[in-house]
Amino acid sequence: MLRKLLLALLLSASVLSAACSDDEQKPAVLIIDREAVDFGELEVGQTSPEHLFTVRNASPSAVESVSVKVEGSGFTIAANTCERFLDAGMECEVRVRFSPRLAGPSEAHLKVEGAPDVDSAVLKGMGVGYVEVRSLPGAGAHVVAEGDGWSCGEPCKVPVRKAQVTLRTAPAGFPTWGGDCTVVAGGGCSLVIDGTKVVSLEELEPLLRWEARRGPHPRSVAVSAGGDIVALEVGQLQRLSSTGQMLWSVPLSGGVEMALDGASNAYVVEYSGRVTLYDTNGQVLWTSSEAVEYPSWHELAVSANGHVYVLLSQGNVEHARQLKLIALSPQGAERWSLLFNEGQFNYASGLEVNAQGEVYLAGSVFNRNTTSGASVFVKSYLRKYSAEGAIRWETQAAWDLFAVNADGATSTVVPDYQSTWGFNQRWIGANGMTQWTATVQNGPGVVTLQTFSPTGTLLVGGHELLGDGTEIGRGWFSAMNLTTRALGPVTYVEGSTGAGGPVRISGLALTPAGHVVVTGGFSAIRDQDGGFIRVYDGRVLTGAP
Repeated sequence: MLRKLLLALLLSASVLSAACSDDEQKPAVLIIDREAVDFGELEVGQTSPEHLFTVRNASPSAVESVSVKVEGSGFTIAANTCERFLDAGMECEVRVRFSPRLAGPSEAHLKVEGAPDVDSAVLKGMGVGYVEVRSLPGAGAHVVAEGDGWSCGEPCKVPVRKAQVTLRTAPAGFPTWGGDCTVVAGGGCSLVIDGTKVVSLEELEPLLRWEARRGPHPRSVAVSAGGDIVALEVGQLQRLSSTGQMLWSVPLSGGVEMALDGASNAYVVEYSGRVTLYDTNGQVLWTSSEAVEYPSWHELAVSANGHVYVLLSQGNVEHARQLKLIALSPQGAERWSLLFNEGQFNYASGLEVNAQGEVYLAGSVFNRNTTSGASVFVKSYLRKYSAEGAIRWETQAAWDLFAVNADGATSTVVPDYQSTWGFNQRWIGANGMTQWTATVQNGPGVVTLQTFSPTGTLLVGGHELLGDGTEIGRGWFSAMNLTTRALGPVTYVEGSTGAGGPVRISGLALTPAGHVVVTGGFSAIRDQDGGFIRVYDGRVLTGAP
């Protein structure tokens, strides 16, 4: 109605103007009778009824050559009388139809040309395609449209209003798709909706191969050369087969950290500072004699040939604290020791050993202000010692999180507070020289652990932080690509009910078959109930189908 009223007013004004001054020529004006038309929804490949548009010469002068065209896709001109001379005040007609080639919204413009002042109309329509899921493997498998809000747990046919859709599975896994699928990264099925697309989910291998629910969170985990999994928990040391069957379990009075040697024997350090060696059958072979006055959380590292290094915290948090590094022989006898007393309070943040038995130690030193009682930072350091206790090199920085590979190269990780859960990584060669640095921006969450597998794969893990950063969300893990210096595909560890969290990851390891062992717990606080040992298919690290 508004457009028609405008036409009438323009035409009246033009006629009046012409009457006042026959000699004055006004510019020609071509107007379409409607500003916009919505053709509604239409199945891809179908053609809509025609919509009529009227073009009027709303000026006192004739237009020698009128033309119309459609700019955009999905709309075509079916009939057109606007291809000739159009006298003042006269009309011509255009008929337009909608023929969507892809699902999703279409928009185009009907434009008229031939005069200095011309008009256009907006053409809108929605193409609708269909995805038909004809089969699923059962057992709770669902096909889920990524970002589209629908899923099918049984054969279904669903309308789709997007030009492209990617199908995933729930639970996540390694699917085998059939039909019109183009397989994309992460095992998804990509479809271009230019008609009805038929797909089938023929098979779904789960990401999670098996899970063993535990009481408190496991504290340490390691994998033997034969694939058995050894886990240290509160009150017990246990050994499981590669398929999750319990092989044996022995009670402990207070184990805090565990490591394996090359023969798959297990070494456990207790709060007291004593180290106990267990053979592959869980039998005690020896216990060291060293103990501390104040029980604490100690560090432990074991070389492949059974040389043991234990870093003890001595003293207490009130007066003074020292560190003592003790090297034990494969028979449990002390070989040498070093005392770290470089300030009032000496703290350890990591202990590692390489294939040659060389020792890497990270720590920090503080003093106490005698007036205020506040802690005063002195230094942090990362040091390398020979197998006989001679220092090789030292670098001073905040090295709270580091890992050493078999060749003696060190990966250090420090949070990058300028990005969202990013981190800075530094690669230090066996000679103590920095070889490269890299920044991972917008990471999946905070990094809480990193570890090398015997094959050199660097596993990194942590958890999300929610809200103001005080709540823990899902756990996550990934393999660091040391060539591109970027995280590979990230696998999230969901809460026990499938919710977002909280999940803490306490350990990562690779089996000889390349599968990922993950330990942790479904609670925000360590040593609470809700612990787990999980084994994920190794393809999660590469995203391979």
